[in-house]
Amino acid sequence: MKKTLAVGIMTSIILVGCGEVNKEQVAPKSVTDMIIEKQVVGWENYKDDDDNDKVPNYLDKCPNTPLNAPVDKQGCAIDRDNDGVYDYKDECPNTPIGIAVAENGCAIDSDNDGVTDYKDKCPNTPAGIEVDMYGCGIDRDRDGVIDINDKCSNTPIGAIVDENGCSLDDDKDGVANGIDKCPDTPSGATVDKNGCAIDSDKDSVIDLFDKCPNTPEGVVVGADGCPLDTDGDGVNDMKDKCPDTPKDVKVNFQGCPIVAEYRFNFKFNSYKIDKKYYPQIEKLANILKNNKSIKIEIQGYTDNVGSYLYNKELSLKRANALREILINKFKISPERISIIGYGSDYPVASNATKEGQAKNRRILVIDKTNSIQSLLASPNLKEVQPKTDEVEKSENITPTKIDK
Repeated sequence: MKKTLAVGIMTSIILVGCGEVNKEQVAPKSVTDMIIEKQVVGWENYKDDDDNDKVPNYLDKCPNTPLNAPVDKQGCAIDRDNDGVYDYKDECPNTPIGIAVAENGCAIDSDNDGVTDYKDKCPNTPAGIEVDMYGCGIDRDRDGVIDINDKCSNTPIGAIVDENGCSLDDDKDGVANGIDKCPDTPSGATVDKNGCAIDSDKDSVIDLFDKCPNTPEGVVVGADGCPLDTDGDGVNDMKDKCPDTPKDVKVNFQGCPIVAEYRFNFKFNSYKIDKKYYPQIEKLANILKNNKSIKIEIQGYTDNVGSYLYNKELSLKRANALREILINKFKISPERISIIGYGSDYPVASNATKEGQAKNRRILVIDKTNSIQSLLASPNLKEVQPKTDEVEKSENITPTKIDK
């Protein structure tokens, strides 16, 4: 019936159009307008909307739109974010353009870590791993091993680690590779925070190998960290006042050759030298007479019994006593002889025994000019040693006035 009416309508329209031509031409109306203006038979059905989307059937290009789905003017469901999922189904209506989404319109999270694929920089994170905002397993100590696998969770920043997240320490000094500025530290060396072996006296020899750990700054040392002793006399260069002493020449604590050494048996509280020792002194005088270039220093020493100041004074008086004999009896020029008293300083033996004290009570004659080097072939330069019965014995004396 409706089809017949439609044909009739169209026929009627055509016939009207073929009539007498109006002087003012009117544009032909559309079928839709004619239906609305009730100019077509069956106009009463033009408002029909089978899918109830508020777009009449004759205009609806999507006639089966689900109930209550928002539609456009053509009756088709709207997809505002263009993700292929209509708004009425879209649980994530603002998905960025080009993002792959699931049926609910939400961006896909393939590894189910809570970070969608388009944001996920670690798309294959194993299930159950705690991740950061980028979908990567959390690595709190930033050592490249995520926390779930990290057996050393507090590794210092910069340390090189193994697959377990634990610091590597090739030289086993307690400072990790990557932080260790001295990666080849010898085993057993104490190191600083940078992994470098400690050199307490800064002589370039680490404490582990330094046999002289308290060397003064600036002193040249050998491989063992001890000051050099160039002439091998047992006195290091730093203290050696006679640095070129020939080998096997006996020296004092200053590294200068000893011309003579005496242990006179002084009387109590006395610095007078007994005449029985003059033959020994004469040997020294002959050396000086025959070698005018030699200048000597007479050094007096005591043991440690008594006061320090008293021993200083006593040692100086006894050194001077020898000087006076050389000047007055053997006519040696005073300008060639100097004296000094060291008291109980620089002992050569322990003062804990009487024998040691006897060795420390001595007078040394030192070659100040080191001229003795050129005279070593002379038999007169042999050391003057006291006889056994001439060694001073300890005496029972008061502690305030000490016979040394």
